[in-house]
Amino acid sequence: MAYFPNGSAGMAFDATCCECIHDDPDAACPIALIQTLYNYEQIGNKLLENAINMLVNARGVCKMKPLIDKLRERDDEET
Repeated sequence: MAYFPNGSAGMAFDATCCECIHDDPDAACPIALIQTLYNYEQIGNKLLENAINMLVNARGVCKMKPLIDKLRERDDEET
């Protein structure tokens, strides 16, 4: 489950975010925003828990990051 009970548990997620193209305060990543806003609210809420688990795995790694990286690589190759 992508629930982080404390700051150290979410360090993998934070590290993943720092490597992402969305590591920009003016262009907040919706996945990071959902994880941050609803981390505690997902406890006992199966629907929210399932939604967050689709975005972030139990190790704290964003599931969209590999796709974002592929798109970035493709853009780099075209320039």
